[in-house]
Amino acid sequence: MRIVTKINLALAAVVGVSALLNFAALQATVAPRFNQIEDETAQRNQDRALEAIQLQQGQVAASARDYAFWDDTFSFMHGENASYEVKNLNAESMKALNVNFYLALEPDGGVKIDKGFDFSAGEPAELKLTSEPRFPAGHPYLAEFPEAGSRTGLVNTKHGVVAVGYAPILDSERNGPRAGTLLFGKIIDLDLLRETTKVDFELRPFAGAVASNSMVHSDDAIEVTSTLMDVEGKPIADLVSKTSRSISSAGHQAVWAALALLLLAGGALIASLAVILRRIALKRIAGMREHLVQIKSTGTLHPLPADSRRDELSEMVTAFNDMAAQLEELREQLRRQDYQHGAADQAAEVLHNIRNAVSPIAAIISDLADETDARWRDNLDKALGELKNGRIDLERREKLNQFVSLSAAKLLEAERKRHSDVATLKGIVRHVDRILKDGEALSRAERIAEPIDLPRQLRAFASVAGRRPGVSIEFDIADDVCVLGHRIPLEQVWGNLLINAAEAIEATGRGEGTIRVRVVEAELNGAPAAEIQIADDGDGFPPDASERIFQKGFSTRRERSGGLGLHWCANAVGAMGGRLFAESDGPGRGATLRLVLPKARAGLRSAA
Repeated sequence: MRIVTKINLALAAVVGVSALLNFAALQATVAPRFNQIEDETAQRNQDRALEAIQLQQGQVAASARDYAFWDDTFSFMHGENASYEVKNLNAESMKALNVNFYLALEPDGGVKIDKGFDFSAGEPAELKLTSEPRFPAGHPYLAEFPEAGSRTGLVNTKHGVVAVGYAPILDSERNGPRAGTLLFGKIIDLDLLRETTKVDFELRPFAGAVASNSMVHSDDAIEVTSTLMDVEGKPIADLVSKTSRSISSAGHQAVWAALALLLLAGGALIASLAVILRRIALKRIAGMREHLVQIKSTGTLHPLPADSRRDELSEMVTAFNDMAAQLEELREQLRRQDYQHGAADQAAEVLHNIRNAVSPIAAIISDLADETDARWRDNLDKALGELKNGRIDLERREKLNQFVSLSAAKLLEAERKRHSDVATLKGIVRHVDRILKDGEALSRAERIAEPIDLPRQLRAFASVAGRRPGVSIEFDIADDVCVLGHRIPLEQVWGNLLINAAEAIEATGRGEGTIRVRVVEAELNGAPAAEIQIADDGDGFPPDASERIFQKGFSTRRERSGGLGLHWCANAVGAMGGRLFAESDGPGRGATLRLVLPKARAGLRSAA
């Protein structure tokens, strides 16, 4: 028997056994993993739906705090400010606040105002949140607040489930006595939340005996159920999300496809073995072997060089490269998760150290306050006043002089203690500063600059802003721009900048606008760089705010709070060795953000 025949028979046996083993291995490892990923996806979809409802509660609570801690509301509840209801409780005002209901309760639970509007139709229709004229004393709306804040919850009404936020009515300084309770409510818009979260879910009337969370699998979908509770802790509805079982189906198809591909490649290899052995098979197989050895030694899954000979081995090359691309995508996802977990852990450690460092401050400040308010200081002032009066007898003057001497000694001792306390406070501040600098140095030291395909990354994250109604994005970017940076933070920078631009357009009230993304050649520290310009025709900002706009806590719009996004972006870009600038010709004239990053060397671009 010829050796080629023996090799063909041996290969046939190997291919058959290998196919069976691979099929068994894939069924035992890959298929369960796809099912696990599918369950995790279903749970994430459920979590996004729950977070969307909680976000609406938080937005309503913020409005409730603003109105509850307001002198106008406080005086209105005391029978003053007769124009309050006309000015603040009309359809236009409540629509601007994005709420449907306004409820004001007297301190004894009586309903002073119950006003609402339905904005789903063309003209606002008046609504009532409750039919009760009074709430009982034990109701959560009338409960005491440990501090001046707000609470949130859900209420089941004939108009649907309503997200509510309520707070005690105090003056603008958050002082009492409490004049009642103010509540804002918003009817949960399921269609809007589905569009926002991209999750298929619904609210079903609660029909069970007790609240529960469950996950049910069917042939074509996974249903996850979570029971929602109202402000009194009673179940009012079940939130049910549906996730298609396309992932597990794709996993089973991939297993069979892998098996079929292996069998086809084996059969073709056996049929053409004689020609391959005589001509170029051994050389090409040796090249593949060297490539695999290199992968094993370096740990980097580089694709095989393109093979244009259109035979079985070239098909294997294509399949391998496709697999390498898929594995690279999975590795990228894992890297993002690792980055997020690492950042959270580092932040927790820094906060823990800071909390420990500043714990003595309260006691020191309390001691300083007690010393300042000491009664003997008032007595010292009175004694000095009497000594200035020459019409006191000698015995009284001697007693006063003795008291002043003792008080002077006590005053010196108090001053020494105050200097000691201030020195301690300075030490605490320096310690906190060292903690922060150490955390910043550590976070920067962990990141290594890598080549990034700029056009691909920009276009990928442009969808964040492009989904907003009326906002369009235009690109002017060459296809071969590659920069050096930190991939994960740079993705978050694009997200921040594009969303800020979209919100600036929406703030104009025009209903439409354009974001223009352009990349031009630049220079950074004497080296070639790329300047990315993100320009919008939104509401802009005063030119003198171009430096302060990157300060933590600074925001150009009063309705927004925080001011953390651009501050974080500037720090992240600086950690990459880049620069971030902001320009505007003034309010209403748009803005341009210019981000400068170093270019990657030609030898590194292939790894981007």
